Amino acid sequence: MEKKKIKSKSIFVFDAFGTLFKTSEIDTELQNIAKDKTENLISIWRKKQLEYTWLRNQMNKYAPFSQVTKEALDYSMRVNQLKNPRIFDLLLPIYNRPNLIDGVQETLDFFQEKTICILSNGTRSMLENGVQKTGIENIIDHLFSVDDLGIFKPRKEVYQMVLDKLEVSKNEVLFFSSNQWDVSGASNFGLTSVWVNRNNEVREGLPFGNVLEVQNLEELRHLLNIDKEVS
Repeated sequence: MEKKKIKSKSIFVFDAFGTLFKTSEIDTELQNIAKDKTENLISIWRKKQLEYTWLRNQMNKYAPFSQVTKEALDYSMRVNQLKNPRIFDLLLPIYNRPNLIDGVQETLDFFQEKTICILSNGTRSMLENGVQKTGIENIIDHLFSVDDLGIFKPRKEVYQMVLDKLEVSKNEVLFFSSNQWDVSGASNFGLTSVWVNRNNEVREGLPFGNVLEVQNLEELRHLLNIDKEVS
């Protein structure tokens, strides 16, 4: 993808969880409760959280992401034979009161001349809490939650919502996500997309449109030669 083509975009749209906000914080208390099941607990939780959104799309049975997240965690706890309700208190705040991924703040500061948006499967409450807790509410120009539609990504209607509400064309938008399925959905919809591949994942056998792959958001800044000192 040409640098000129990226620089010409005026609307930068970011996925939230895993792209801007952390999704896998494990503290000592959780490890003391789950012990050697901790990693499997987190892995199954995240996997089922995503699967439930896709299945609910297929069945036209929408539920807020907060409910889906809790249901997925409940399932993972039962699979791992963990019954301590304290696990909910330790893990659900990851989505209700998230923390920024390292390097995100600096990147958003550099991109402030763009219109910066968040498009997420998260509820509006999750997103509002997230931008306020992390102090980026003055950088983010628009929050778009699938709650407004009652369907989840990667349905094309979700990406279309951004265009409709901002009254812009696909050519004006650059979409960012750390999730391959999300990048596949957005790029096949027609949005030029950036896959933030922080975990060096192998590209899946999904259809992809116009996609730039970077290891982190800092790499994109260097690629575009727009690094500058933050005053």
